[in-house]
Amino acid sequence: MALWKRAGRYYVDFTGPDGSRVRHSTGTADREKAKEYHDRLKAELWDQVRLKRKPQRSWDDAAVRWLKEKAGKKSYRDDVQRIRWFTGHLRGKPLDQIDRELIDRLIDKHIQCSDRTRDLYVALIRAIFRRAMREWEWIDRVPAFKTYSRGGKVRVRWITEEQAERLLKELPEHQRDVVVFALATGLRQGNVLGLTWDRVQLGRRTATIAHGDTKNGDALGVPLNDVAMAVLSRQAGKHKTHVFTYRGKPLRSANTRTWRAALAKCGITDFRWHDLRHTWASWLRQSDVPTWVLQELGGWKSESMVRRYAHMSVKHLQPYADQLTFVPEIRDSGEAQKPAEADGAKSPTAPRKGVLILASQDGKSLI
Repeated sequence: MALWKRAGRYYVDFTGPDGSRVRHSTGTADREKAKEYHDRLKAELWDQVRLKRKPQRSWDDAAVRWLKEKAGKKSYRDDVQRIRWFTGHLRGKPLDQIDRELIDRLIDKHIQCSDRTRDLYVALIRAIFRRAMREWEWIDRVPAFKTYSRGGKVRVRWITEEQAERLLKELPEHQRDVVVFALATGLRQGNVLGLTWDRVQLGRRTATIAHGDTKNGDALGVPLNDVAMAVLSRQAGKHKTHVFTYRGKPLRSANTRTWRAALAKCGITDFRWHDLRHTWASWLRQSDVPTWVLQELGGWKSESMVRRYAHMSVKHLQPYADQLTFVPEIRDSGEAQKPAEADGAKSPTAPRKGVLILASQDGKSLI
């Protein structure tokens, strides 16, 4: 038996079924336990090589490998925070013992927040398990983890122009221009703060977000309106590379205590920095900008992402609503009700002549 003792602990040293050398500590000074570990290890390695059985992997193995492979991910810090939370409950647990029931129980008990936030945790662990099955080939199946917000309402939080004016007055100058630029372009916080002068073409009134810097990974051309151009004019000359700075250094964050304090002073609640993008899209849609134009302006890959704003403009539906020509004569106190046009409220698309009246063969109106 390839079992030997050094510094009070037993070690295994043998050649595996695939010809590789296996040599490491058993972690015990008890010979009987070391022998049991030796025999079990040899049996497991034989099963893996001869019977093609997958070695048992733990949550820790999956978490470490995921973080190594995703080091360049934009939301890497969010992944680290969520994986740290999961590890507090799943440390050392084999992947094949982690199922939907366990994850549901953990999330229901410990994450007391919105369904959207719960889904972010579930989405991460689902992605890790899918990778473990499809690419790492560690497991044979992925548990059907629960989706909490399925069928729920999509959150669209926006503020009015009057609220935006009040908010801007409460912000310091360096943050005020950042918010104005976001409201004028609809760019996400990372794209606004990371904007550099080499990406701005003032003569063409455009800015460019490079491949990989947008959420969907595609490059985005941003037309600059008068409001955005005025912001760039105020920022010109303050820094060699970055557009938005504070005390000579590029701004790294806009979601600060100052931002939150300004919201509180204005009485604006349930409003995140990203909601400036929702506000920009809502204002454009309320100005009857078509959804397909809005999709291209905002760089959304899917039309479904823009449909959340569709209800904010129904001008294109007005001609169809006006096809209904039913005008009932409802008498009240002996007088017939006046049609809408008498009050100056007639729709501009309503038919003016040739109104069709359905009638029976004897000439009596059916309406």
